[in-house]
Amino acid sequence: MRMTLGINTCFAVKRWPRPDDWAPIVRDRLGLTVIQHSLDLVDLSAPGDDRLTQAAAVRDAVTRAGLTLHSTFTGLAAYSDNLLLHHDADRLRAARRWYRRAIDWSAEAGARGTGGHVGALSVPDAADPVIRAGAWGRLQRDLVRLARRARLRGLQFLLVENLATAREPATMAQIESLLSDGDGARVPVRLCLDVGHMVAPGTHGADRDPYAWLRRLGPRAEVIQLQQSDARADHHWPFTPAHDRAGRIDPGRVIEALADGGTTAGLLVIEVIPPHEERDSTVLDGLVASADRWREALAQRGVMA
Repeated sequence: MRMTLGINTCFAVKRWPRPDDWAPIVRDRLGLTVIQHSLDLVDLSAPGDDRLTQAAAVRDAVTRAGLTLHSTFTGLAAYSDNLLLHHDADRLRAARRWYRRAIDWSAEAGARGTGGHVGALSVPDAADPVIRAGAWGRLQRDLVRLARRARLRGLQFLLVENLATAREPATMAQIESLLSDGDGARVPVRLCLDVGHMVAPGTHGADRDPYAWLRRLGPRAEVIQLQQSDARADHHWPFTPAHDRAGRIDPGRVIEALADGGTTAGLLVIEVIPPHEERDSTVLDGLVASADRWREALAQRGVMA
């Protein structure tokens, strides 16, 4: 097994929004070379020329810093929307337009793929079995259409993330129903497996065990997102000694679970989302500690790509 270590740029939101600010941090402070870029740092509602300028800025900064842009990813702004599971027809059409723009922008920026949060049901819709089933089937069809657009735009995959509430894709069975291998007309829909999201109310057993997820679905994950967290909430803590004592994500166990499940290669992405009120220097210290912690674990087991 060979694993690459990278980072999601969500840490840069509101702090280092310019690509020329966050790219040197990734390279020089963290010693990493692979990026998953948060779409919280992109204005997809801007006019077309502006979107192209934003894409060029990311592409150029990544090139200058010697980094690789692996993928783009829905951030907290998009996570606040019901997106492709919205109950309102106009808002659903808007969500489809948003995702098409995300695909197009990602291709312009030079990413291999995009995705993440695909949708959330409202409380009333989730409580109605007929509405819920209809919305889920519509989501599956929308992913097929988006996978076709991604193929036309030259991307290699779409990502679906496991999430932390019962009204979103939160169980292994739900996620498996959304993944696909793709074909000549559409890219595969692959998993972005977040190790801190196994806290959804109403789930139990293996669905609440991050290591069970890694063993079962690691081979179908394009990305494994890394955060320190406990079994109660989705914290997105850094991997520091204090948070490691409170959390349940152990790098060695993660690597072993992936190997046990038959994963042969993949990308591990640090996804630390610091509080906005945190000192900037503390944020950087936590990111450095996280990168060092995972680099050491991968090197000790001889699986660092």
